[in-house]
Amino acid sequence: MNKQAVIDILRKIFTYYGYSINPSEISDLLAEKDSEHLFIRYEPSTNANSIRHFSNSVQSYGGKGIQISESFDDKIRSLALEEGLILWDKSELESRVGRAVLAGALEEPGEQKPIKKESMPLAQVPREAPRKEYEKTIRIFLRSVAVNIGKADSLSIAETKVGKPKYQQLKFVPVWYYRYSFQSQKKFKSRVIDLNGEGEGYINALTGVNSFNKYKDIQDNTLVPTQNYEIKQPKVEKKDALNRALDAVIREHTKQVRLNEMIGDTIVFENRVFSPEPQDINMEMDLLHIPVWEIRGKSEALEINGYDGKVESVKVYNDADFV
Repeated sequence: MNKQAVIDILRKIFTYYGYSINPSEISDLLAEKDSEHLFIRYEPSTNANSIRHFSNSVQSYGGKGIQISESFDDKIRSLALEEGLILWDKSELESRVGRAVLAGALEEPGEQKPIKKESMPLAQVPREAPRKEYEKTIRIFLRSVAVNIGKADSLSIAETKVGKPKYQQLKFVPVWYYRYSFQSQKKFKSRVIDLNGEGEGYINALTGVNSFNKYKDIQDNTLVPTQNYEIKQPKVEKKDALNRALDAVIREHTKQVRLNEMIGDTIVFENRVFSPEPQDINMEMDLLHIPVWEIRGKSEALEINGYDGKVESVKVYNDADFV
């Protein structure tokens, strides 16, 4: 579905049924009538984190939310019910448009017939939707990867590892993220050995540990689905991180090559080790933050990568460890 076309149709439908249409920071349309405030957002596809963020934003403004997408799976529908959102998939939208056409809502103003504008149930929140306390989502200006694992999802992951969680915090861990490439040749007697490589990785700016990993969705500001968060400051300086990264890349691309050479009537085999030189490696490095959920159970603390949901560590702790 074309987004702008969908928005234009929705504007006409809600206007026809007596709503005023206003701009909104949290949705594509804000339809208002009397004390009713409908925040309407269209996304071709959506996910759990996006649903929670939209619900929190709508709740903070004291309105109702309508999320429109091509389709929704059972998990998203269940979550939306829990979060108090109304979902319109493609078939539901087509049904709404069909009713509007029959009612004359999509006719141009000069062509409209004097039809009585009946009340249309444009937004009905299921009565069984539970009421709950909402924690606002915050936008912070920090170069980081996206927080794809929400608060509830991280608690669910942790419960299977450490039991019922007692404490939860989102930490933004600093890393020196780098990209490298090199092309070099090594000569040994009559042989030429090509050494080429490229890749990405990062040096943990707290521990100095290297990881060869590639991150997408790097952004200069990010949405934080909790007010309990901490931005950690780097302990490893960039110069030290560069040296560690170069050492790691050299080790990663060191080759052991078996060479043979004719000496007289005899074939002589020899194993030789070849490594790229530091000066041959082109490297770009900058500071990036990775979201990590820290969740404590009764006696163990769990760390979950907030980008991909991987469990990074489980350790025994006592209260003194966190004073």
